[in-house]
Amino acid sequence: MRFLRRPRTDSRSIAVFCGAFHPPTVAHLALAQAARKRVDEVLWVMPESFPHKQYDRVTLLQRLRLVLEASSDPVAVASQSLFFSIAEEAETALDGCKIQLLTGEDGARRIVEWDYGLNPAEHQLFLEQKFRKYPLFSSRRQDDWMLPEVIQNFVEWLPSDTMLGSISSTVVRERIAAGQDWEELVPAGTRIHVQKFYGSLGKIADQ
Repeated sequence: MRFLRRPRTDSRSIAVFCGAFHPPTVAHLALAQAARKRVDEVLWVMPESFPHKQYDRVTLLQRLRLVLEASSDPVAVASQSLFFSIAEEAETALDGCKIQLLTGEDGARRIVEWDYGLNPAEHQLFLEQKFRKYPLFSSRRQDDWMLPEVIQNFVEWLPSDTMLGSISSTVVRERIAAGQDWEELVPAGTRIHVQKFYGSLGKIADQ
């Protein structure tokens, strides 16, 4: 794990905030703020590559710049790409810290429903073992999605402003492409570079 901004040496509990941050939004900031009430620090992490998609014309380095501008939290790049593997990488890099995962509901669903190459019984056992070691913080977007019973005790739904539930990176990109207002959906410190990185791309692929 390569740190662009390291956690404090006295931190003992870290929420590893995994995401594509394409771009980071005020909803991301709100989720990180809610998690900070449960842990010492939030570590924003992007992988060198994704397991299910590619970085497009807005590169990893550009997105990292936006994350660094969006928040004063620690930031890192992981060599691994799957959520649990990133948690393990963070645990190794931050010896002695309790690691929890942090992601939006879309990420939570991806963790739970990912094809790990296991049969259904093995899949359930795998999730229980991993979530027991790396509990998850997330926030609700769709109340109709149900967690598997075996992991419900290891997932905490953080309180969130219902107004933020409709804000996503996809919405920001779509508004930019359509020439609609988007500035209030991203952190103030990122707006210049969001305009620079996304303003000339048109409607780009969902990342």
